[in-house]
Amino acid sequence: MQPFLTIDNLGKRFGDFTALKEIALSVNKGEFICFLGPSGCGKTTLLRMIAGLEACHQGEIWQDGVNITPLPPEQRDFGIVFQSYALFPNLSVSENIGFGLKNQGKSRREVAMSVAEWLEIIGLPDSGLKFPSQLSGGQQQRVALARALALSPGLLLLDEPLSALDAKVRIKLRETICKLQRKLGITTIMVTHDQEEAMVMADRIVVMNYGHIEQIGTPEEVYRNPASRFVAEFVGAMNFLEDDINDNNQMFLANQPLSLKVADTAERKVILGIRPEDLSFGKTESALPVNVESLEFQGSFVRAECSPVGWTSNHPIKVDVPIHQLADLELKPGNLNRLSLSEQHIHVFPAAL
Repeated sequence: MQPFLTIDNLGKRFGDFTALKEIALSVNKGEFICFLGPSGCGKTTLLRMIAGLEACHQGEIWQDGVNITPLPPEQRDFGIVFQSYALFPNLSVSENIGFGLKNQGKSRREVAMSVAEWLEIIGLPDSGLKFPSQLSGGQQQRVALARALALSPGLLLLDEPLSALDAKVRIKLRETICKLQRKLGITTIMVTHDQEEAMVMADRIVVMNYGHIEQIGTPEEVYRNPASRFVAEFVGAMNFLEDDINDNNQMFLANQPLSLKVADTAERKVILGIRPEDLSFGKTESALPVNVESLEFQGSFVRAECSPVGWTSNHPIKVDVPIHQLADLELKPGNLNRLSLSEQHIHVFPAAL
């Protein structure tokens, strides 16, 4: 099956600064993709290039079999929703939603029917005569979403649409977006720096850093098998432990040999990554001794921060303990405990970033 959207060797510069380099990505029809990364990594620039709001310095963008690279925004088939809503303040809610339809030459009756339908879909059936200033932030963003989707675009672009909203509204609106996306089957690309948002909403996540793609994969793939130390650190929590490889290509943790296989390398130092939930407190002699320094309640689990005893780590070790196990463990700050780990959950990264 031919991808709906293909980005081939895309590059972008601002003066001497390279914002994007050699970006390659294929998006299938109906897929929900999230561009995830820290501020300044290039994710919004990439979205704007897809929309034609930024010029390409190299590479091509193909949509539905058409090379759209040279096309201006008005000749591209997309709808876009911005973080700032970007509604027309002097137009009513109905006029905002119907604005693009009217410009397409739709009859007054067609526009009115479509607007009424979208007001129902976004849960604002009685707000058509209101102005944006009379709506909450979440309501304004729903109107912006309806305005974008009313044109039945082939591609929906979302530029951090939830970041200006408070937590409860953000969760409700992301559910609305996901339901609409699945119902309409519209190919969607969303920019976010919020890992939870990406994990919950996306079919696949594109993790970006310093203008290039670090990893592309499903939320589970990115979380369970991070391709780099950056991905491991950015997506979820991760403990990092420095380790050495001996002449037999073997590693030790707290003087205990690990059976992990390491590729032949001249580099003798590596970083071991272990998720807090993949560690557990146990009483076996092979478990690693630690002192519990603090306990942080997180709702469904407690995060214990520990310091190694008799072995070294540059950072405290974080352990996530399910709340139902807490009573049996007698965890208290200052107590000596032992950590058990499974080697299948250890990730090995190069020591050099």
